[in-house]
Amino acid sequence: MDFLLRSRGTASSMYNQLQPAAQRKALDVYRGLLKEARAFFDETTRDFITTYTKQEFRRNQHDKKMLRVRRKLRNASTSLHLLQRANAHRFRDAVSVLEYGYGRKGPRKVEMLHAMAKIRPRERVFGNLREVARYRPAFYALAEKQFGTKKLVVSNESLKSRHPLNVAKMQDRHWDHIRHRLLPPIDQSTMDIVEERASTGVIVNALLRPNATINTTTMDVSPRDMEMLRQWEQRWVRFPRKSQTVRYYRALLDKGMAVMDVTVDMVPNKAKYWKAMPRRNARDGSGAVKPDLIPKKSFTFRHSLLAGKKPPSRANRIDVAG
Repeated sequence: MDFLLRSRGTASSMYNQLQPAAQRKALDVYRGLLKEARAFFDETTRDFITTYTKQEFRRNQHDKKMLRVRRKLRNASTSLHLLQRANAHRFRDAVSVLEYGYGRKGPRKVEMLHAMAKIRPRERVFGNLREVARYRPAFYALAEKQFGTKKLVVSNESLKSRHPLNVAKMQDRHWDHIRHRLLPPIDQSTMDIVEERASTGVIVNALLRPNATINTTTMDVSPRDMEMLRQWEQRWVRFPRKSQTVRYYRALLDKGMAVMDVTVDMVPNKAKYWKAMPRRNARDGSGAVKPDLIPKKSFTFRHSLLAGKKPPSRANRIDVAG
């Protein structure tokens, strides 16, 4: 019995000794992430990393399970090393960090998919995946564009059991597989900024553009604040060379960057003019007559002309520059 009491006291004393060490390490990693994020050259990625780091550390600051705390600190340390290599202008690491900032992977991708098609992380579909076109038309159009129509449905011939529950389970797995691989679209302004940097190699903050579409009066950005922002970037941000910037953003354009255009057309209402429907069903439950035409959304996607093209060589840039 004394041994048990001593062992419990030892365990609690070990926890009390490990907790300050974990707190010090968490603070070091937190400050390092904010410092490296401040030095990254892309302002969109820089803002995302800063905001996400503050949210995650604030959400987990009261976690008392040491195993989970250590795992999260290891992940944060890995992200810190990735940012340090990206700020050293290593090609793969810089492109990887840009993918996180523009929603090609990571938590930003989940947020963009939810904003675009209302897709939740743990959503399930029981049945054929083509039924998604009725209540998730944007998601189905995007998946059809990226993977093709044939890959959206699981073939029953490849299943060992054709029981409805087994088919639904395989459809759910296929749904998760497609949802994790799907890349959300971006808006036209972001595409213009990425294309400009991929062609010229010059990085200019959106707030510092002379012909910026942002209304500085509504955002309360005075000329004095713009000058302070320009001096802050010159002091802290580590900008790469123009040739490196062209390679980074052209590699980013190859990661499925597309703009989605939505058009609404009026099509005949099939529910009203269906032959097998009785005449009394021409009205809905409220008694109102069903309309002849109903709106239907159609989606088109536009990719950049610079995607898939290699950046010009140094000799070609010299010839073009004269």
